[in-house]
Amino acid sequence: MATEKTDVVIVGVGAAGGIIAAELAKAGMKVIGLERGPRLKTSDFEPHDELRYFERQDLRPNIKTDPVTWRPNTGAHAGPMPVLNNGNQAGGGTVHYGTLSWRMHEDDFRVRTKTVERYGASAIPDDSSLVDWPVSYAELEPFYDKAEYELGVSGKAGNLQGKTIDGGNVFEAPRSREYPMPPLLVDQSAILYEAGAKKLGLHPFPSPRAIASVPYNNRPSCTYCGFCQAFGCHVGAKSSILVTKLPEADASGNFKLVTGAMVYRVNSDNAGNVTGVSYYGPGRSDNTIEADIVIVAPFIYDNTRLMLLSKTDKFPNGLANSSGHLGKHIMAHMMANVFVTFDDRYVNNFMGPSAQKHTIDDFNADNFDHAGLGFIRGAQLSIGTPNLEGGPIAASTIALPPGIPRWGAKYRDFFAKAYARHGAMVAQTENLPYPDQTIDLDPNVRDAWGLPAPRVTYDWRRPNEKARVAFVQNKLMEIGKAMGAPQVWAAPVSPAGAPGAHHEGGTRMGSDPKDSVVNKYSQTWDHPNLFLVGSSTFPTMGTGFNPTLTIQALAYMTADAIVNKYRKNPGPLI
Repeated sequence: MATEKTDVVIVGVGAAGGIIAAELAKAGMKVIGLERGPRLKTSDFEPHDELRYFERQDLRPNIKTDPVTWRPNTGAHAGPMPVLNNGNQAGGGTVHYGTLSWRMHEDDFRVRTKTVERYGASAIPDDSSLVDWPVSYAELEPFYDKAEYELGVSGKAGNLQGKTIDGGNVFEAPRSREYPMPPLLVDQSAILYEAGAKKLGLHPFPSPRAIASVPYNNRPSCTYCGFCQAFGCHVGAKSSILVTKLPEADASGNFKLVTGAMVYRVNSDNAGNVTGVSYYGPGRSDNTIEADIVIVAPFIYDNTRLMLLSKTDKFPNGLANSSGHLGKHIMAHMMANVFVTFDDRYVNNFMGPSAQKHTIDDFNADNFDHAGLGFIRGAQLSIGTPNLEGGPIAASTIALPPGIPRWGAKYRDFFAKAYARHGAMVAQTENLPYPDQTIDLDPNVRDAWGLPAPRVTYDWRRPNEKARVAFVQNKLMEIGKAMGAPQVWAAPVSPAGAPGAHHEGGTRMGSDPKDSVVNKYSQTWDHPNLFLVGSSTFPTMGTGFNPTLTIQALAYMTADAIVNKYRKNPGPLI
């Protein structure tokens, strides 16, 4: 067994781990990053291979070798999740994601308090574990700003230091300065969506994206090729960790990346101090890294699983789990889709990236009055290309309008006409946390390394969630009709109850070690030199916005705390 020593070891070098690796290495700390997948190059993405990347999900975990199972409840059999959305390479999901880069609203960090103040405690479902965050927007704003400028985010401010700005999101929290780049060009679907939304008195604006709309930091601007979601960027315009932070880490001279590394245990001593990690390397070699600081930053399945696999006599329920909350409060965005087709208007939504879309924030979070609606929280409503990304193969699987079969002449004629005249809208609904939505170890399924697979127990079909989906889907129908589309129809929303996109929770952060796993710096309460970073720490979804920018802002905050506080005085940061 090979053993290596370092200051910091990071498990998973993606949206969070890549940022922390660069920040700590630049501060002079010796850092080793362990990544299960390979490290790819921009040139690797030059073939726009829809079959390889979109259909076969080449940049995501292989469900046969790295399975995750799902069941709606503890009495049901757990079967494999058919698609995993996290990354499987250096840079993680930022290599293939759609790049939407949202800040949460100010009140999203105080969801429980603000809900009770406005509607009373009875508005919160009795079985929900809704809580406030231990960090405020004001604390996180400098790190949001740093992420936008260091990584490169294009967009239009709607609130500059408390002043409303035309063209941006009028509901957003105040920001200290404008985005570093202007929004991407407006496509045809956005033009139609904006006009329809304004007819209804709504407030459309361009979504913020981690894509260079103009040359930025020696990277070229977007070519609007259309191969973005599920694909790596062939020119490096996408602000992935692969082309932003990993080169910084390399240049420091203090960073070493080990690919093909499957971490199977976080090691600790009899006193409960974390001492490093063990991993299987190429050829199934067994290796150990001893480190002063251990940072665990893969996707939420592996984040939680690794803690459970690392149990000891002193911590029989998993490391960092004295609270008993490890693996609980799982959340996901449910996607309610509405489609439109036009008779004589070409939309051509196969052109350009999926993030090149317009959105409204009017029905997101608590931006509207929920009194009498039977639910709290909301959704981001936008138009883009969620089901047409990639080209004709993906487009052929879209939800069809009533009366159109999945085969035959009617299907052929519809598809031939609708392919270029088709718009896809989505309500990305925020779901609440519930303690019985969990991740544990599947006793019946193992991965290619012989380790138990993560098992997700989750069912989104609760009264609050179903009422929310119905409400926002009806709003999308109204917008579709206001756009002038002669054909508007809704698609069913995950009827089996399976989780949707952007999975969060499992190692929730909090202010009290009795009901959380980590503090606001992502430092575990039980082990001061162990940090769990990523969307697994989110106490709530906070909003219908994609979580990546918040993940990255929190990663910058964690890195800052380690460099400027922990390194000087090792121990609890709170």
